[in-house]
Amino acid sequence: MDKLKKHEDHPKRLQLKSLSTSLPFLFSIGALIFLISFMISSFPLGTNPLNTDGIERVYFADNIGVGHAEIIRQFNELYRGEVEVIGIDLPFSKFNTNQRKELIARNLRSHSSRIDIFSVDLIWVPRFTKWAEPLAPYFAPQFLKKLAPQPLQTCYVDDILYAIPLYTDIGALFFRKDMILELPDGAAIVERIQNSITWEEMLELRDLHFPGKPTFIPQAVAYEGLICNFNEILGKPLQDEITGQLLDLTDSLVIERTRFMRDMIRSNFAPIEALTMTEDDCIRFALEHDIPFVRGWPTVNNEDYQRFDPELFAKLEIAPLPHFKGSESTPVFGGWNMMLSKHSPVKDAAILFMKFAASIEGQQIFFEKEGLLPIQREFYSRTESNPRQARLQIIQKMMQKGLHRPTLDQYTLISDILSSRLHDILSGKYEVEDGLALAQSEIEAVIARGSTF
Repeated sequence: MDKLKKHEDHPKRLQLKSLSTSLPFLFSIGALIFLISFMISSFPLGTNPLNTDGIERVYFADNIGVGHAEIIRQFNELYRGEVEVIGIDLPFSKFNTNQRKELIARNLRSHSSRIDIFSVDLIWVPRFTKWAEPLAPYFAPQFLKKLAPQPLQTCYVDDILYAIPLYTDIGALFFRKDMILELPDGAAIVERIQNSITWEEMLELRDLHFPGKPTFIPQAVAYEGLICNFNEILGKPLQDEITGQLLDLTDSLVIERTRFMRDMIRSNFAPIEALTMTEDDCIRFALEHDIPFVRGWPTVNNEDYQRFDPELFAKLEIAPLPHFKGSESTPVFGGWNMMLSKHSPVKDAAILFMKFAASIEGQQIFFEKEGLLPIQREFYSRTESNPRQARLQIIQKMMQKGLHRPTLDQYTLISDILSSRLHDILSGKYEVEDGLALAQSEIEAVIARGSTF
């Protein structure tokens, strides 16, 4: 029996021995699989991330439009055999700005990320500095002096240069000149619009010529666009430039201007559909329903006539945003900046591309191909006589009165709270004072926590 038992135990011992000796092998296989999976997830397929051919590859994450594609093409041709820029497309058609922000942040949290250059909404710069390379050593003062000061201002955090402007933008009034010219004294009304009409005058126009019909469309869904509209109607910065303190939302002026926005919707001066619409939706709705005024960004384009009715879109002209009597038009700055990952293994090559994209040549491509507003000063001082240059000069005047949004690390969290509560007020969930008081307390709690990414 003992011999039999020993014979029965023998296969088990062999099995255990086999398993124990195979564990290192299995571990090695597992590690290899993990490494391959990690490399596949970290590097775009179809590229040569290990640089075995001597070419430095720079990965650039942005909404790769036709202007971006042409800049990349020309740069790659210029540095053929040395540097190749590979675009990582995060199209606006698939990702809204918040989704883009999270995708980029998720990549940058991993030090092995192959995103070298990433494009950020100018309000994100403070939140991305933890992953970004300071840029002052790479960009000479002479280069920076050629850039428009307003977009360049958004690239500094605590006096450290963390970004370079890619293109700029500013809030504007789009209006149907053809509709206005059909009105009695239409030419005089157009002139007033082009010099910034007052809100009081626009309301009078509505009562006289568009009674009971929507006349103006703001962006009023709960997102950053609503903050821009709110800030422009408020007419003053949300953050004190000297003290750095945020605006008190329970201030009487804030209450008054927020009530004005709510009454826009209640009176049908702005359609109730604005509560669900972003910029493109507003323009499309205005064109389809012959609404004469809509708030937007000058950089909007029709992308080969696919976004909007081309015949109607061509009838839109831009002007400064309305203002209240006794004040002036105060548009909010928009735009996108480039930042460099501090973990990039190809920093010098990436800087070459950033300089090219921000150069006169790169900005000319953006302006011609996509209608994006240049960040080079020269464009705004040219004396050419053509419609595009005339438009730039209108925009330059608007930029001189522009407002910057807060430069706080926590701004995007604050914006989420404020846009949500403003939307609640405009849709009737809260009374003006109650909604603003709630937003104030919630924002103070965020600041006290010091919450970031």
